[in-house]
Amino acid sequence: MIRVERAECPPSLNGPDSKGSRERAAALVAQAAGGKTKFKAYRESDVVLTLREMFNKKCAYCEFNYAAGSPEDIEHFRPKGAVVINGQLTKPGYYWLAAEWSNLLPSCIDCNRKRSKEFAVPNQASSGKANLFPVVDEAHRWRSHNAPNVNEQPLLLNPCDDYPDQHLEFLNDGLVRAVADAAGNPSPKGETSIEVFGLLRHDLVEQRAAKQLMIRAAIERALEAAEIAEDTDDITRREKWLNLSANLLMDARVHLDQRQPYRAASEAIFREYGIPL
Repeated sequence: MIRVERAECPPSLNGPDSKGSRERAAALVAQAAGGKTKFKAYRESDVVLTLREMFNKKCAYCEFNYAAGSPEDIEHFRPKGAVVINGQLTKPGYYWLAAEWSNLLPSCIDCNRKRSKEFAVPNQASSGKANLFPVVDEAHRWRSHNAPNVNEQPLLLNPCDDYPDQHLEFLNDGLVRAVADAAGNPSPKGETSIEVFGLLRHDLVEQRAAKQLMIRAAIERALEAAEIAEDTDDITRREKWLNLSANLLMDARVHLDQRQPYRAASEAIFREYGIPL
């Protein structure tokens, strides 16, 4: 997961006459009358396109590039229809935020849909956000459009609101863990996000590890070429090896492009070698 700046709100959700605003007004009326609302505005083509461009067709949570494979889910960070509270599915959810631009993110199916998966750790068998939205203190959960946001503190990372690298640490072999503070306490947001989004899914870990291996190999070859350049007295040969070293490092830097999947895991390798990002 990497930090992403939110783009301008697309027309379908922007302004009092937008489809999103009309839908929100209808949802408030329906909620007061004990009825239901069908939410559609968040799936408008301009919303989908803006989210795709904003996240470079990657999942907001795991950075999987979904463009060439399965379709993305337009995910509500705060669930729209219902929310799990103390282990129970509770209605309503955050219905007043169903068409709120700041509440929408693109997610791959595995991060968003609750189901069994294979993990790289022995104590987890399923993951997927679905209707989960854990908070630090239930007494401060935002319960209604009529109530102010009473200092609700999510336990899930939002890449547009948080700085994920302050909570998640990517290790060798594609693994990830919560960043610990000076006292050794792991970040609660980091731990919860890893579990809920399933950031230790076996296949996901394998793909991150493969990318890290490619980067490490390119960096090692670049360093080897630089060492050979240092040890040669022939100016022409030295220039040749230095150019090769620079090109190999450039090959490794390709993986730092915003469009590349698993950039956070890629950055970890550069930090390991002390190479500026």
